[in-house]
Amino acid sequence: FASRHSNSYIKCVFQSYFSSFLLQKQISTIYYTMTVRVISYNILVPILANRPEYYFKCQPEFLQTDYRWNLIESQLEQEILNHENTIICLQELSLTLLPKLELLFRRLNYSFFHNLYGGREKDHMGIGIGIPLSMQLNSISMIKVGDHIKSICKLKETNSKLFTWGWNIYEWMMGKFIELSSDPWKMSMERANTLICLEVVINDKTLYIGTYHM
Repeated sequence: FASRHSNSYIKCVFQSYFSSFLLQKQISTIYYTMTVRVISYNILVPILANRPEYYFKCQPEFLQTDYRWNLIESQLEQEILNHENTIICLQELSLTLLPKLELLFRRLNYSFFHNLYGGREKDHMGIGIGIPLSMQLNSISMIKVGDHIKSICKLKETNSKLFTWGWNIYEWMMGKFIELSSDPWKMSMERANTLICLEVVINDKTLYIGTYHM
């Protein structure tokens, strides 16, 4: 009995070790065959950052565009120079900083794809994605999310009567507790915000990377 128990125990330990080894090998193989870093930063439009009365806990000089740009430039350089295959997604681009970003990415051998869609009051806010020039790029898509929503549905106009009835009940009940500021779907459809999506290939594997800012 002791011998059988020992053999079973050894067999169990061996199977566990072997399974663990295979799992580690699979993870190692996946990591090796497709190594990529995706980082995302909201860099805050300068015209919205330089408001000491709003960011009252910050020293006013830290909100200045030149000071903030030096930090942004340094951080992005570190992300690119210290790591391989780094894809950078940025939100709240601005017309003010766009030329600096273009030069930065060009100097670091990166392609930079962007779209500015905001109004003048927000310095034409937008988004962008930077990828290494060495990375294979198959396609670029820029989608106005509001227009896409409109193309697939017209809220409260084409929905079923059951949904409309349910929505009316929901609005009535919620109105008893909170004031509904707006319909989130309608708000989304009225905005010009753009989604950027890139199709890249890394070690013969396809990867889709997108960024969007509401």
